[in-house]
Amino acid sequence: MVQLHSNLIKSLNGRMSMPHQDQSLTIKMAAPFCILLIVILLTQVVGVYVSNNFLASGGVKGYWIISRLIFPFVLVLLLAIPLKQLYFSKPTINRENLLLMAVFLGLLLCLFVYLQFFAADYLSHYRHGSSLEGLREAGKFQRFLIFTVSTIIGWEVLHRGFLLGGGQYCLTQHYKINPTAAAVIMTLIVCIFEVLFHIKKPIYEAIGMIFASPLLSYLTIKTRSLWPALTFHLLIELAFGFSAFYYSVY
Repeated sequence: MVQLHSNLIKSLNGRMSMPHQDQSLTIKMAAPFCILLIVILLTQVVGVYVSNNFLASGGVKGYWIISRLIFPFVLVLLLAIPLKQLYFSKPTINRENLLLMAVFLGLLLCLFVYLQFFAADYLSHYRHGSSLEGLREAGKFQRFLIFTVSTIIGWEVLHRGFLLGGGQYCLTQHYKINPTAAAVIMTLIVCIFEVLFHIKKPIYEAIGMIFASPLLSYLTIKTRSLWPALTFHLLIELAFGFSAFYYSVY
């Protein structure tokens, strides 16, 4: 009888402690994903206010290099996210992916035609009333290229590497979410991050990012590498910089 009473008490205590254990487990599972999102969001928000003043020289934005490359590397190490999950590997090249890249090249060509012939109002926002001749003589295009290299590489590594890849790893490993569903969720989150960062710029860029961000994330997921997306993003910036600061038809 005493033994039965003792077993009953242990059983009741075990059941009473289960909600607390489940709650602790849920918090432990959620922590890496939440920390990843918060740190990357803060990195971008703080950068909006300090990037122009912190280690900025000759068009190189030192803050973006440090915050988008060094800080996230430390973060993923602390969160025990394998680097192989961050899309740093060589791209997977097959017929389907080559066709996808050809489509991207076609879209890039359409963008360049648009910038050359139909984007006078948009580009004037960045010229600040200066003529193309004056911008060329001042070396604006060359400085823009330096700026682009110092920001876009870090941008893609941060969003398509740490956020997209790291977020997928957290969702599949800690929440046990289906890999396809995790890819869709993180593609949407990356898109929100990128669109919000472009809100302060001309509306054309925010609208364009609504379409460009998911496409670049899809390319990254399909090729298992962020380098194709990084290459196309650099080409987009090159088309913009050339049209805005060096030569346009109109």
